Amino acid sequence: MKSVIAVLGLTIAAISVAGPAGAAQVTRQGTTVTVRGLIGPGDDIAFEQAAPQGSYRTVVLSSPGAGEGGLPAAIAMARSIRAAGASTVVNASGSNCGSACTLLFAAGAQRYYVGGERIAEGVRPKGQSGLGFHQARSPRGTAQMASVYSEMGASAGADLSSKSPFETLYYVSGATALSTGIATSLKRP
Repeated sequence: MKSVIAVLGLTIAAISVAGPAGAAQVTRQGTTVTVRGLIGPGDDIAFEQAAPQGSYRTVVLSSPGAGEGGLPAAIAMARSIRAAGASTVVNASGSNCGSACTLLFAAGAQRYYVGGERIAEGVRPKGQSGLGFHQARSPRGTAQMASVYSEMGASAGADLSSKSPFETLYYVSGATALSTGIATSLKRP
């Protein structure tokens, strides 16, 4: 009976460590924080625990955006990145930063869209590499995102978002990212 209780206890501990289903994975190595996966409710708290203010300088992003109820967490994470004065990085050749992830990208003091010159601009299905913008699930969410882009000094994000409905993404080329101020460089920091 003791061994069954011990196994059950270990199983419960493993589930609680894994976090909620669909949660982003936030890791820090030195002064670099990496955010991978779908952003969900509470991920802003996980971000602050993994990367307290002043402990990081760069945030590497690979996220399709926020899942149901995750937009407030994405907004809080963007504000934290901005307050830290950190740079943001998206590797356009292998990472997808779509939807609410672009809020985090826009929050960077310096925004590196590495390899963005290889991205063909236009509306395409979700899940492809590069920076992808779209309208939110609701008009209220779209307005919130527009407000955050403006707050981050990247108001062009709202214009880019208007080019695609929620079901798809408008992927931006490196040239557009630079000319609109969404990105500050196409080279690795």
